[in-house]
Amino acid sequence: MSVKEYNREFEKLLIKCDLQEAEEQTIVRYLGGLDPKHAHVVELQSYTTFDEVCVLAHKVETQMKSRLYKRDFAKPLPKGQPFNKGSPSFPSKPVTPFPSFPQKNQAPQKTQPPQN
Repeated sequence: MSVKEYNREFEKLLIKCDLQEAEEQTIVRYLGGLDPKHAHVVELQSYTTFDEVCVLAHKVETQMKSRLYKRDFAKPLPKGQPFNKGSPSFPSKPVTPFPSFPQKNQAPQKTQPPQN
């Protein structure tokens, strides 16, 4: 159940039961029924009202979902699988460097000064 659904259901039951209790008690009751992975994070935050607790719970859920989504993209590739899924073949012609630069193990060519 999402936090939004839980909030809706919790508030509906509060109205139906017509509970008259201190706001602190309502917050404790709310956190007791909230998903523990969300409740533990909310309890570490600063809040003073029941509405603030509801907003915090929604924020915690949203952040946890986005972290899970981001984590799916950060999974490493299985061993033996190439990073580039394109063709593993190499070009048929060797790539030559620019002709103006000397190649390795080749002495630079001497140029003749222009004659007038």
